[in-house]
Amino acid sequence: MIQDLVAGLLLGSSIMAMVPILAAQQVASAAGLQLPFEDHGACPFEGCTYREWTANTPVEIRLDRRDNAPTAFRLKEGDRIQALTGVVITLRPGELTFRAPQVLETPDGPIRVSPGDTVYLLTYQGEGFTKAWFSGRLYRDVDTALFFNRVCDTEPDRCSGKVVVERQTKWWVQVRNADGLIGWTDEPDKFDGKDALGR
Repeated sequence: MIQDLVAGLLLGSSIMAMVPILAAQQVASAAGLQLPFEDHGACPFEGCTYREWTANTPVEIRLDRRDNAPTAFRLKEGDRIQALTGVVITLRPGELTFRAPQVLETPDGPIRVSPGDTVYLLTYQGEGFTKAWFSGRLYRDVDTALFFNRVCDTEPDRCSGKVVVERQTKWWVQVRNADGLIGWTDEPDKFDGKDALGR
């Protein structure tokens, strides 16, 4: 009886945790964005690079990109691997809404927004730039730095838009060990050497 009650509570909490993600997926789907959005080869911060990394704690490497995938191999603290590539998966896009007209310049052409429009934020690219989805199109290098600045909270009149929903992402990295075995990890924080800028 108690076990059934605990199982029911856990199931209920899991369902409630999924509600915001499902709602965001429905809204994004209506905008033509298919979720989850997989950005293959992405490295999601300024200076991020795939090269030799060093485990700073024990790490379990999976055979593929699933939390319950079989173990490919294990690393000890200090083990070195070659980070080959990665996939940044957007589970829930960020939502940037606007109260005033704005033109966001990008290499893929300008994004012209009107009051009430929503720009969906995907992979962060570093230095305030992000990939974004708007009006059925994917845009690279969208400058969103201003909207993540605290000035938008303290002096909203200086900002034409505001981030009303934070994005939720997962970063899987494919690695190869010294024996040539290849696997995946979603725990990149357990490695040093990711930042080419040395921070």
